[in-house]
Amino acid sequence: MDSRLLKKLGNIDQIAGIRNAEIIGGRGEDIRIAEFYNAAGLRFTVVPDLGMDLFELSYKGVNFSFQSKNGMTSPQAFNAMNGEFAEQWPGGMMVTCGLDNVGGHTSEGGIFPTHGRIGYVPAKHFGTEAYWDGDRYILCAHGQIHQTKMYSRHLEIRRTITTEMNSRTIRIHDIITNYEAEDEPYMLLYHVNFGWPLLAAETTVEVPDGVTTVPMNELSTDHVHMMEPVDGRTEELYLHTDFGKTGEGRIWNGALGLGAYVRFNTDNLPNLMEWKNMKSHDYVLALEPCNTFNIDRTEASKQGKIAVIPAYSSIENELEIGILDAAAEE
Repeated sequence: MDSRLLKKLGNIDQIAGIRNAEIIGGRGEDIRIAEFYNAAGLRFTVVPDLGMDLFELSYKGVNFSFQSKNGMTSPQAFNAMNGEFAEQWPGGMMVTCGLDNVGGHTSEGGIFPTHGRIGYVPAKHFGTEAYWDGDRYILCAHGQIHQTKMYSRHLEIRRTITTEMNSRTIRIHDIITNYEAEDEPYMLLYHVNFGWPLLAAETTVEVPDGVTTVPMNELSTDHVHMMEPVDGRTEELYLHTDFGKTGEGRIWNGALGLGAYVRFNTDNLPNLMEWKNMKSHDYVLALEPCNTFNIDRTEASKQGKIAVIPAYSSIENELEIGILDAAAEE
């Protein structure tokens, strides 16, 4: 441990720690949260009752995350009916989508709601801890999210989220296990959502050289440059593919001198979706590591583009959300 630093402190919580709390009032009534903060100026919220996803994220007082007008919404309000997704989706810094479906609602072979159910499942065995590992002070949350169905699937995400005292990086490590005797198809997308003021007209998006970018609708003509909010404008969608061992997407606001990156291991997440929504009041840019192709479960099954976890086996995903700060790099 850093004894020189500790001599200057009464309580290390004054510069880095985790505060566990509950929401009082509104659509998020009684939701548990864990608020992380550190000496680098990084603050973010883990929500165990919403699949251990991330909600707020700010850096040195600047907001990075997008929150939908629904705000943090209790998992008790979840409704799998077609058309209900927009009525309840909270947004937030990172929303896990799957494991039964990613994409639009489909009902062939069952009810598969838009972007699936996993993000509305509360975590079991959730806990947080802060501890010294040599000279590094680690802040950590861990828990398990189970998606189950009688006579069918039992998938578990065992999630660990970490940062450090002086870090500008959040690391998410997921172990996804199939506890059934049959192989299980699964779809997974990490919906990482950036909002104002990081997202602005001068903001740009960058993916590595050599990556293939496929526009997914007629409006999708420029994945790099953003614009001011436009009343009534519809969404743009891009599929970035052909990464190497590691995938990455970056967002940068030169006027602020701030940006962020989303970095991921491509073993089980070969693609990156980009959701560019310049609509007024729903102003968001999302970078989304995924194993999907902007098609729902029905189409993915028909096209042979749905991943499978074999019976009684596990796969692992590693994801990193990091802050880019021009001043800190000088």
